[in-house]
Amino acid sequence: MGERILVIASTSRRRIELLRRLGVDFIVIPPKAFEEKHSDPYMTVKENAARKALSVLEEAPRGSVIVGADTVIYSGELGVIGKPRSLAEAEEILRMLRGRWHTVLTGVFIIDRDSLKSSVFVEETRVKMRSYSREELRAYLATMEPIGKAGAYAIQGVGLFLVESIVGDYYNVVGLPITRLYLELRRYGIDLLGEVVRKRVLQGAGRTS
Repeated sequence: MGERILVIASTSRRRIELLRRLGVDFIVIPPKAFEEKHSDPYMTVKENAARKALSVLEEAPRGSVIVGADTVIYSGELGVIGKPRSLAEAEEILRMLRGRWHTVLTGVFIIDRDSLKSSVFVEETRVKMRSYSREELRAYLATMEPIGKAGAYAIQGVGLFLVESIVGDYYNVVGLPITRLYLELRRYGIDLLGEVVRKRVLQGAGRTS
């Protein structure tokens, strides 16, 4: 198998920054696809993730393995919760989530650009929000952080203060289940752990030489 190139079909700063902090080599190609919301949250994230990855297939270089991802919030009582486009929508979502458990679902679609081999998975994490006060909610809304975030909060940001507990993969709530992605990408000839370790060992050797 020739050299593999990891392509992330995303405009999400959270996903891109997470991979960059780990030291992973990849290229970003913004997807040319619209996100859709269905009543079935699993269908929503799987179809959106596939749509994103497939939209950059022709643009990706040979040897690419393309990853598309989509995250939604789901509650049995509230249904599928999307990304607020205004502070009013964000406030409504956060009022509904206050003091409740919800599920964060991230769908990830992977496709080999040359062979068209593909796979898809959905990672689940349970999150309980605190019974935050009206003043705390207003303070959080003032940061503008909720806009464009699934569930109207960013757990890796100021939104962490609104969360009481989580069960499952923290990075899935951020927007990309790294461990599960690592395991899946090994089937496509990409070893994220091996790549990161080699780079750090080389960097260490450079500092001591």
